[in-house]
Amino acid sequence: MTHPHENKTVHIYDLLVLEGHLDTFGHVNHAKYFEILEEARWDMVTRNGFGLKEIHKVGLGPVILEAKIKFKRELRLREKIRIETQFLSYNKKIARVGHKIFNETKKICAEAEILFGLFDIHRRKIVNPTPEWLRAIGITAADVS
Repeated sequence: MTHPHENKTVHIYDLLVLEGHLDTFGHVNHAKYFEILEEARWDMVTRNGFGLKEIHKVGLGPVILEAKIKFKRELRLREKIRIETQFLSYNKKIARVGHKIFNETKKICAEAEILFGLFDIHRRKIVNPTPEWLRAIGITAADVS
C-alpha cells in the first residue's frame, strides 16, 4: 500500500464490531470491511460539508473505480476499532485515498487503497474536482496534479 502524505489531514472514525459484521468463523467477514470503510469515507465527507443532501443538490458525488485491501489481523466481536482515512493523491480526475484499520491494542489489522472520481449524476461521467469536493476529502487545489 502507498503511504499517505505526512502533511495531510487524517480522518478518524471509531466503530464497535457488531454481530452483523461477523462470518461463520467469528471474525469480520471480508466483504464487511468494504462497508466499514465506506462508512468512514461518508463520515469524512459529511463532516466536511459534502453529505448526501449536498450530493443530491449539486448532482456530484464519489464513485469507486478500484479497491484493494490487505488483511493483516482478524477483527473480532465487540472490539473497538479505529479507521484512519487519508488522501493519498489526486491526478487529474482520479483520486486515491488510504485507509488503515486498527484494533484496540493499536495494531494494524487492515490497509486499503481506494481509487475514485467525482461523478456527475446528470452527465453520467467523471468530472474535475470542485473546491467543495476537495475540501470534503481534506485537500486543496494545490494537491491536484
